[in-house]
Amino acid sequence: MSLAYDFDIVAIAPDEVDPEHGHTAVTGRPPVRAQFRNIRTADALRGASPKIRRIFQESGFSLDSVGDDRSCDYYRPEDAEDRNLILRRLFANIRNMGVQGEYSGEFDFHHFLAHIRTAKPGNVMQAAPVRPLRPPSSGPAHISRRTVPGRIGFALGLAVILFVLLKLLAAHGAAL
Repeated sequence: MSLAYDFDIVAIAPDEVDPEHGHTAVTGRPPVRAQFRNIRTADALRGASPKIRRIFQESGFSLDSVGDDRSCDYYRPEDAEDRNLILRRLFANIRNMGVQGEYSGEFDFHHFLAHIRTAKPGNVMQAAPVRPLRPPSSGPAHISRRTVPGRIGFALGLAVILFVLLKLLAAHGAAL
């Protein structure tokens, strides 16, 4: 099952800003961090190699999660500038440090990049659609199609058993 790579931009408390990586002096805006919405995605990133975790953290990602079920593939329009800044830093860090040969575990860079390409600004307050655990059944017509071959097979098997039993009885009766 694929992870959900949606993330939100959240404000950081001023006392949490690392002076070495705090970019607020340059932008003059409050410091922010990107947090994945899905807990499993944050867990997958925490399970990746230390180098991959460092690349994401130095780019502005948090290893924590927001933990909500807001709509997929949308982000708040007012977060676009901060989101782009964090993503530019992430891509620059990936180019500079490289991720070749690093263990990423369940975190899939291809799905993450696909999400970044498809995500668009919009309403994130609506609940994400709940995906069923099993595919929906097609109804009773599908079940009756399954039982017809089963019934035919059962009838043929019963006929073969009866035929063999009658042959045995006939052979045994002729010997007496």
